[in-house]
Amino acid sequence: MRFSIIALALLATVAGAHHSTVGIFDPDNYVEIEGVVTEAQWRNPHASYTVAVTDIDGETVEWAVETGSITTLRLRGVDPDMIDVGDQVRFAGESSTRGLPEMFARNLLSDNGQEVLLSAGSSPRWPAGLRGEIYQPTVDERVAEESRRTAEGIFRVWVTVLNDPDSFPLYSGDGLSLTESAETLKAQYDLMDNPYIGCAPRGMPYQMTTPYPFEFGRRGDDIVLISELYDAERVIHMNTEPSATEPYSLLGYSVGRWEGNTLVVETDRIDAPYFYGDGTPQSRAIKLVERFELNEAEDRLDYSLTANDPETFTEPEHFTKYWAWRPGVGREPYNCVD
Repeated sequence: MRFSIIALALLATVAGAHHSTVGIFDPDNYVEIEGVVTEAQWRNPHASYTVAVTDIDGETVEWAVETGSITTLRLRGVDPDMIDVGDQVRFAGESSTRGLPEMFARNLLSDNGQEVLLSAGSSPRWPAGLRGEIYQPTVDERVAEESRRTAEGIFRVWVTVLNDPDSFPLYSGDGLSLTESAETLKAQYDLMDNPYIGCAPRGMPYQMTTPYPFEFGRRGDDIVLISELYDAERVIHMNTEPSATEPYSLLGYSVGRWEGNTLVVETDRIDAPYFYGDGTPQSRAIKLVERFELNEAEDRLDYSLTANDPETFTEPEHFTKYWAWRPGVGREPYNCVD
């Protein structure tokens, strides 16, 4: 795909920030750049590009550009060949807080007027005068048909609907009933030291707040939830009692049961430092109750989460979201590189 060069423009606007860009990129100051791609890296946690831009003085400036994860790009219909070295591009995104020529790109404009959304939180940017068309992913119908043939109840791949606030995000970072000690810990959190900028795996329940596809499968009598994010596997122990001897871990120990077509999962023994990537802490006392409810058409999975952590919250916290089934959309290896 080829893109047209115009000029460099700085624009002030407001946009929602992805958790791992907070502190590095400024969501209140958007920048648009146009130039030639000189380097491209297609890998998680973020695809990245180097773009040679001619500034207003006629000098060439090398811009470092990050986008959303390659998982998000794939869900948006972007593949590794869409943006190649030598292509002329027009990016818009959040400017650097460090005064450097770098940005977190959320939007890309093609030479035919189509706009490509580049992150989970992206919204359309350019006016209808530039055709106002949003690039849409295509699905291999043969793969979709195989997906339809093998799907059974919840046992399929589920995806986030990126532009529906009822589907993403689960939690926006505000409004939690934090205890005084948790407020203090969160205030001490250094956004520049955010471990989730790179390849640090997430614990529960943070793992479930992300927009990555996941799949339910069977493992003997148990259910396994496999996320594309870090290829993480959660074993949900069915027909068993909670164990007081299991070791603590990032994902904890989960016990499940069926209530009609709803899978109810209770999880404890979680050893993860953060409830969310904004520095909200959690303790080993946290206990979770999740409900996964399949609709009659079997194309939507409604989710509720109750988190009870007396060291972090003054009362139990409740969250809801849903995932959709998109035949032909699968789960891919994460392949994260710091």
